Amino acid sequence: MVDEVKELEKEISSEGGLLRNKILRVIVLFILAAILIAFGIHYRWDKRLVGIGIFLFGLVSEGWSSLIGLLGSIPVVGHIIIKFIALPLLFIVNGVGNVIVFLAIKMGYRKEVVDTKLLAWTFAGGILLGFIVGELL
Repeated sequence: MVDEVKELEKEISSEGGLLRNKILRVIVLFILAAILIAFGIHYRWDKRLVGIGIFLFGLVSEGWSSLIGLLGSIPVVGHIIIKFIALPLLFIVNGVGNVIVFLAIKMGYRKEVVDTKLLAWTFAGGILLGFIVGELL
């Protein structure tokens, strides 16, 4: 019994250390990004290059997901902020998909577009059905 308690204490302390390391890593990444932006302003680098560099740096270092996670952890308003950030991105992805479908239909790929849309709707319906069954069980 005592050994089990000590093992649980060890697991809890190691998980706390991992969380602390992740938070520290996020803070360091954002400080590095701020330094890059400050250098860009000071040396008058092209703002598009600095912006693309920061965006790619965020993607590679998983900084964006960490930022979203930190924002989502704010009590009461965190989920609202995340929805406010994610909704325009969702609209952009949907709009690009619709433009591609329109161009594909104009180029004569009508059957392929219908097959793809049918497959996507079937997949989405399966996910929805699985979610409902999972909630009922």
